[in-house]
Amino acid sequence: MADLSIVCSADLCQIRRMEVTVTKPIEEFIAQQLAKGYTNASEVTRQAFLRWMEEEEFEADPPQLREKLDAARRGKFRPYDPHAYDALIAAADETAR
Repeated sequence: MADLSIVCSADLCQIRRMEVTVTKPIEEFIAQQLAKGYTNASEVTRQAFLRWMEEEEFEADPPQLREKLDAARRGKFRPYDPHAYDALIAAADETAR
């Protein structure tokens, strides 16, 4: 069974009651998690939201990088040119001074 321990800050561990309407696939997923050992649907839901919140805090693919990657995937890039790269590094060195 997976480790179900959750590290709580004071804000995250204040339990509030809320009703949430879910789709059939989400209901089935919750049932699967209950079969794996979660105590109740609230526990499954809390864990899912904690993971989602964690993802939102750490964005491994920031918007600027995402835009550049999307452009490259569409073929909008310049082929690598070692001379242009050397010139770029030299210009950056000059700018830093």
